[in-house]
Amino acid sequence: MLAITDRTALLDQVQAASADAHRVLHHAAREKSMTLTRSTPSAWLAEQFTTLVCAIVTGTVKTCRHLGAAPQVAMAAVWAPGHLVCPTCFPQLAPSPAEDSTCDRCRKPATTLHSTITAAGPILLSYGLCPTCHTTTAKESR
Repeated sequence: MLAITDRTALLDQVQAASADAHRVLHHAAREKSMTLTRSTPSAWLAEQFTTLVCAIVTGTVKTCRHLGAAPQVAMAAVWAPGHLVCPTCFPQLAPSPAEDSTCDRCRKPATTLHSTITAAGPILLSYGLCPTCHTTTAKESR
């Protein structure tokens, strides 16, 4: 694996990968007839990204074999902490049936979960929130 040492080249690749991640979000929104919103992340959501970035920086993140040194679109899920995969491998992070009915924020069982995906640079983070946490997170993210 080669490391990118030219700062300008690295920043260009991060920008390109981030643009790709946003294209993935826009495509998914069109396919599912959903609306995209821009907002400041809630403290809870920012903490989820911070935890993921710490795992990346410390080298404890578990990745699929498709992720290399060059910036590219990568996916993570709150229910699978410490994992970062390419979009093709994302189904490998599928939650168990019990996890699939548990809110990722309050950790309580829920009959309804709002599936959400958000982007920070080239990383797409997926999570599911119960109606109460969905409303709370939305209010905190304005």
